[in-house]
Amino acid sequence: MEKIKATIQHLNLFARMSWSVTVFRNCIVMGLLFHLSVFAAELPNKNAVYDPDIHTVQVYKSGFDLSAPIIQLHSGEKITISFDDLNPGIRRFKYTVLHCQSDWNSSSAISPIDYLNGFREENIDQFEYSYNTTVPYTHYTGFFPTVNMQPRISGNYLLVVYEEEPSRIVFTWRIMVVEVSPVVATGTVSQSSRMDDHLTRQQIDVMVKLNGFSVVDISREIKVVIQQNGRYDNALLLGKPRFIRGDELDYRFDEAIAFDAGNQFRSFDIKSLRYQSERIAKIAFDSVNQVTLVSDLPRTFKQYVFEEELNGKFFIKNEEHADNSNTEADYAWVHFFLPYPVLLTTGQFFIVGELTRWELDDNSRMSFNFDRRGYELKLFLKQGYYNYLVLFKENNTTAGDVGFIEGNHWETENDYSILTYLCENGSLYDRLVAVNFINSIRK
Repeated sequence: MEKIKATIQHLNLFARMSWSVTVFRNCIVMGLLFHLSVFAAELPNKNAVYDPDIHTVQVYKSGFDLSAPIIQLHSGEKITISFDDLNPGIRRFKYTVLHCQSDWNSSSAISPIDYLNGFREENIDQFEYSYNTTVPYTHYTGFFPTVNMQPRISGNYLLVVYEEEPSRIVFTWRIMVVEVSPVVATGTVSQSSRMDDHLTRQQIDVMVKLNGFSVVDISREIKVVIQQNGRYDNALLLGKPRFIRGDELDYRFDEAIAFDAGNQFRSFDIKSLRYQSERIAKIAFDSVNQVTLVSDLPRTFKQYVFEEELNGKFFIKNEEHADNSNTEADYAWVHFFLPYPVLLTTGQFFIVGELTRWELDDNSRMSFNFDRRGYELKLFLKQGYYNYLVLFKENNTTAGDVGFIEGNHWETENDYSILTYLCENGSLYDRLVAVNFINSIRK
């Protein structure tokens, strides 16, 4: 990050020189794109919001509001980029994309000309003002790809949205482009075959069929990643397949390919701020709407109960006579509380779901309140329906533990993504050649 700051300082110095506007803009765009490509890992490459006025970032496949931001290469499919700006007035937002490897490290060996056709930046020029809300905001919408910017290759991409100049980053988001290929990955979810995990974990059996696709070194060229719901912290990179039969890679019956099953997501409904729906303890107004949720009591040893939910996602909706929830849904401070008698020094609690961008960071971290004897967090959220879980992350680890507070039940309904990457012998980047979605209870 220090290198990026130094780059920005140099670019600002150039701006004070008597160059033409056109020359300067070309230099700043191409110069910072280069530095962002080199130092992308220091951003870091994750879903993150850097501007405190930016809220309700939603990035998804156009036409499918609850879908992952994954599109097919050269298909005409688009990714919608949607967010609110609480800063008064109109700001000029733009974006670029950076190619990343399967582990989301920057593809630093290739340049933008290798993975993009057309321009290196695009405008986000659709905006609407909020209407009849206590919190005024401007709602922005953009799309990728466009006529002016097209991905040339498949793989992981980091979407970088900035204000006016690339030095003023407002948020970054992970998106994916999958190509049409003969490779097919399939999978099923079952109860863990290990006796000690039999009641708490779900095992994923995966088959990858290359269908005649030529691969020299399977262990190096093929990478299979499995995600549970939208989480990145506990994603699994599969090792060598247990069996190779011709062009079939068999990862089935591997006890190591398993996830803590967790529990059904907790949910709350703030589509209306006039009445208290289930799990809403209190609604008040103190310069802005205040919503207090029912305390999140631990479910570690409670019996499993199935409930319909969205596996951590959310959708925006104002059901109080609103024609356009994008601009007529209001904002509220939503207060979470986890009763817990003591402050833990071995780790921290996080509220995790799409509402916190699936990240375990400062935005999602709960703090201990000694007077209330528990952990609390407040989030500034737009009206809608939300899912979340409470995770515990031990110090010096990266993955959160869902079982500590929520409990683990093998029957839990979970979504899984199977992402298959190919890095051919001599290639400098990972191609995304197959994507498959499976569910633990739905076929």
